[in-house]
Amino acid sequence: MKKKILIFTASPRKDGNSAILALEAARAARQAGASVEVINLARLRINPCRACDRCREKGPGKCVQKDDMQKLYPKLIEAEGLILAHPVYWFSINAQTKLFVDRWYALGGDEYTCFRNKKIGLILTYADRDVFSSGGINALRAYQDIFNYLGAEIIGAVYTSAAGQGQVRKQAGRLEEARALGRKLAS
Repeated sequence: MKKKILIFTASPRKDGNSAILALEAARAARQAGASVEVINLARLRINPCRACDRCREKGPGKCVQKDDMQKLYPKLIEAEGLILAHPVYWFSINAQTKLFVDRWYALGGDEYTCFRNKKIGLILTYADRDVFSSGGINALRAYQDIFNYLGAEIIGAVYTSAAGQGQVRKQAGRLEEARALGRKLAS
């Protein structure tokens, strides 16, 4: 049976660097035998969490808001692995991804069991010179805390400086790291 992997990109750019790396990971995971779906969060309508707690009454993935998260909840529950790929904005997780992650609150019934033992990959790009000055380290730390709490395992992260649109295509080493992440998630 093929392993189900979801890859969420969140660059508002059509040809964003994080999306380019994510597509390399997706291609490698498919070649390794996984079933892969790539979803661009920047193209979806995802509202902020209202903190109404109605999802706690209705059950996991039963948020009262009628937006694009409704079609993502069942996919999140079924997936065995996830990759979150996005640019770093203002020293942390970009808004498109943060809205998405905040809405995972609706999956919290039964102590977020749908995330237990999922394998997680991260892909971050930023315009500054390194992961520290860019704030990418803040995003990585947030993900460590998030996935530790959820009982999921981060199996790898690819991050790099790539400011210009499509610039990451010139970084053969990072492209290969993304492919290796895809293969590892598929195995």
